[in-house]
Amino acid sequence: MFFSYVFQFLDKSVMSQTTIYGLMDDLHLVGQQYSWCGSAFYLGYLAFQPFGGIILNKVPLGRFVTYTAFAWAVVLFCTPGARSFSGLFAARFFLGFVEGGISPAYVLITGMWYKKDEIPQRTTFWFCGNGLAIVIQALLAYGIGHINKTAVSTWRWFFIVYGLMGLLWATILYFFMPDSPLSATFLSENEKIIAVERLRENRTGVGNKEFKKHQLVEALKDPFTYYSFLYPISCVVPNSGVSFFGALIVKGMGFSNFVSSLLLIPTGGFECISLIGAGYITRRWPNMRCFMQLATTLPGFFGSALVYYLPTSNKGGRMVSFALTGFANASLPLQFALMSSNIAGHTKRQVANAAMFLGYATGFIIGPQFFITSEAPGYPTGFKAMIVTFGTTSFLPLGLWAYLTWLNKRKDAKMASSGGEDVYVRNEEFLDLTDREQTHFRYSK
Repeated sequence: MFFSYVFQFLDKSVMSQTTIYGLMDDLHLVGQQYSWCGSAFYLGYLAFQPFGGIILNKVPLGRFVTYTAFAWAVVLFCTPGARSFSGLFAARFFLGFVEGGISPAYVLITGMWYKKDEIPQRTTFWFCGNGLAIVIQALLAYGIGHINKTAVSTWRWFFIVYGLMGLLWATILYFFMPDSPLSATFLSENEKIIAVERLRENRTGVGNKEFKKHQLVEALKDPFTYYSFLYPISCVVPNSGVSFFGALIVKGMGFSNFVSSLLLIPTGGFECISLIGAGYITRRWPNMRCFMQLATTLPGFFGSALVYYLPTSNKGGRMVSFALTGFANASLPLQFALMSSNIAGHTKRQVANAAMFLGYATGFIIGPQFFITSEAPGYPTGFKAMIVTFGTTSFLPLGLWAYLTWLNKRKDAKMASSGGEDVYVRNEEFLDLTDREQTHFRYSK
């Protein structure tokens, strides 16, 4: 999953690097057309979501991520054929569509393999692929940027190289990615039993293909479902500044093309540090997930504010401040972990998962529109949006922590007043019951 996220981030954020190597000039992009090409990826991502819940419920997850990796490599190979805004928009839309299920699939896979107290650390670890991808992308961009004496434009080589890498990764997934612990060829029969049995305390099950209408209704009534939709919007609106405009922002501070590519490395490095640190703390001390969302997002808030308010002559200070925004990328995978740990019942989890990634796509559609071409290179509207959304991302988790605490206290009170009627049912952890249906279920926060 870690390397899948490396490749996924490379191909979806490649646009940021290509902008300083001729893409906008070659395709004659004007006004907000580049921003719309950024949004196009997530319009495709959003278009996939109505089908995503059905597909992920029917198709073995290992096969799904394999075919997805192959499909995104094919779309990357097609992208250099774009000759105008409409061609690039279409390519980015279809890339988003074929990638629309990969993150939801990995959230489900994580919950299928790991215990509740392990999920945050595992999720933040595989999300480190994003941070490593920024570092790799910066180094690759420095190298690919020197391919300038061929008939193929420099920016087109980015998509060709990343497409080849995607095909290689799809091949590896085909041979080694299992559908579940029960189908993992690298586990013995005894190890498979252990892998399933260790998930008993999660009370979220391992997998169930039956659609249950009452779980759908419960998901639609659960406030946590709507929080899971809104919080990712707040997370990813500011992230679009790095994903689609990072190289342009750095270049606008007064650096050359090649230096601008390399100066994105600290942003990826800070993201990895934040993710590894958040994962370790939440594994070491329980119920710290919401507090770590606050702690990791505050540097992003202050960093974006400093980029906006520091004088343009302070290139070093603004560059370091921009790099600090990488810390905030730990808040989203922590939300993935909160969803995986706190929603039980297969159908309910599918609905909540779909809502979360609907918000994720919506945020990335909205985000690029705040970076207005006429405001380059400072993008003041974009940084104002980053400051506001980083602020909400920092403090919303405190409300969630209070809500989950209240739910746990209510369950404790119900059990205490039941007079022993709420007895344990044998193997109830695997009966595909929702978190509300299980009296013994407790929420992680």
